[in-house]
Amino acid sequence: MKKNIKKKILAAVTGMTLAAVFLCGCTVPFGESSEEATEEGTESDDSLRVSVAVPETRDLAISSNFSGTVVAESEVNVIPLASGEVVEKNFDVGDHVNAGELLFKIDDEPYQIALKQAEAQVTINQASLTSAKANLNSAEANANQTRSSAVETVGKIQYNATKEDYDVQNSYVSKRKANNTLKDAEDNVDLYKDALDAAKSARDTAKSDYEELKKSGASAEEIAIAKALLDEREATVDKAEVTLDSAKRTADNAEMSLELSKGDYALSELHRYNYNTYTVPTTLYGAYASAVGADTSVTNSKANVTSTAAGVKSAEAGLENAQLNLEHTNVTAPVSGIITAINVTLHNMASTQSSAYTIQSDEQNKIVFYVAEETARNLIPGTDAVVTKNGTDYPGRIINVYDTVDSGTGLFKVEVSVSDPAAAGNLVTGLSVSIRTITRRSDRALTVPINAVYYDGEQAFIYVNDKGFAKRLNVTTGLSDDESVEITEGLTPDDQVIVTWSGSLRDGSKLKIDNASGGTAEAAPVSAQQPAGGAMVAAEPVTGDSDDVMVAVGAGER
Repeated sequence: MKKNIKKKILAAVTGMTLAAVFLCGCTVPFGESSEEATEEGTESDDSLRVSVAVPETRDLAISSNFSGTVVAESEVNVIPLASGEVVEKNFDVGDHVNAGELLFKIDDEPYQIALKQAEAQVTINQASLTSAKANLNSAEANANQTRSSAVETVGKIQYNATKEDYDVQNSYVSKRKANNTLKDAEDNVDLYKDALDAAKSARDTAKSDYEELKKSGASAEEIAIAKALLDEREATVDKAEVTLDSAKRTADNAEMSLELSKGDYALSELHRYNYNTYTVPTTLYGAYASAVGADTSVTNSKANVTSTAAGVKSAEAGLENAQLNLEHTNVTAPVSGIITAINVTLHNMASTQSSAYTIQSDEQNKIVFYVAEETARNLIPGTDAVVTKNGTDYPGRIINVYDTVDSGTGLFKVEVSVSDPAAAGNLVTGLSVSIRTITRRSDRALTVPINAVYYDGEQAFIYVNDKGFAKRLNVTTGLSDDESVEITEGLTPDDQVIVTWSGSLRDGSKLKIDNASGGTAEAAPVSAQQPAGGAMVAAEPVTGDSDDVMVAVGAGER
């Protein structure tokens, strides 16, 4: 970390170390005597003997210490996120429940139905979107077809007008035929009336003759003959009456047919009039309007695609909500503890507006401490923490990092839970404790030994082996620990980093490589760590109540 190494370490030791270096006028690398340096120079002339290694990929993490206070864990009110009939209820007041166990179950049938409806709605909306896209494609094709159809429609106007004339003529002929049929039927009625009158006259004559013979004392044979003739005349009258009735019905039907024919004729004339007066101009206007509206149809189809696409997104959101609501019908214990109150009963309704269960948590008392905003952003719930009191460490984890500023402190509140049963009697409410946890991390970071990094003012740089010569690379540093520094920019995994510190090392220096095959960069001892200008310091984090702090613990000697 440039801020820690440069500003806090360099400020503490640079002046003293530089003074020692320049007063001595010596450029011998740390840890070598003048005689050793002379021998090395003799052996390799002007070459510097160094070791190189490729960067190491590793996880870096920085921990910080904070002061906190032990506070009591409060009761937890379990409020269901779904309402409905309670169909299953577990546990009684006084029972112990483990986190995640089912407290009660709400009738999920309405939510199952809602889920199926939401799924169906997604399917429907997706189908609508597919259809809308297809309609858009066809609308453009239909535009040309619509214009062609308009031309064809105009061409059919004359044909339809001729057909209207033909229908009028046909209805007129039908009317004339019906009229003739009626006249024939009426003539038949008159004819059958005359026949009936003649039959009745003959019957009356036969009846008179029959009565006269009976009075005159005629023989039985003559009377019988007269009676037979009378019967025959009666039958003729009956038959004539039936025939006349039939003729009258035929005449009535013919009259009705004539009226219908007259109506058809009038209707056909009206239809022809309406066609010529209204249909023709309307058809012409419609053909024109359909051609003009072809482009409008394409525009509307595009708008429909956009609208149905939004409908799909809305339906998908509804489906997610329905799935979530269904999950909420199983109400589980959020914490482990003793049930102190139950406010729901089997087959009665559970409400989202009131507490159903109250659980007294059996977790250890939690630890509360406060941090600055930057640290709060880096703290992750679930991260391990170590709580220390009177030299005893208790394992714990961060359970909550608040995202709002505490009004009393102006900082962000953090809560830690301690899982060690032994802490129950030792970490009592109100005690002050120390908490250590990871505040910054970098996974799979590209790192080099801390003594391989130099500084020129604010600029960090390193040296790499470039075909037997030292090459300076300006780099950007990230996290660091007591062994390694993260390089975020300016270095590749294949670079051969010079890991041997030397005060004589410069850009272009000729090198003699001790480990020519290279290898993974390994950190040098803390005593060999080297900032720019020849000052060597050791750095490590120290405990504190805020962000991580690095301090100088020693200076190199020449």
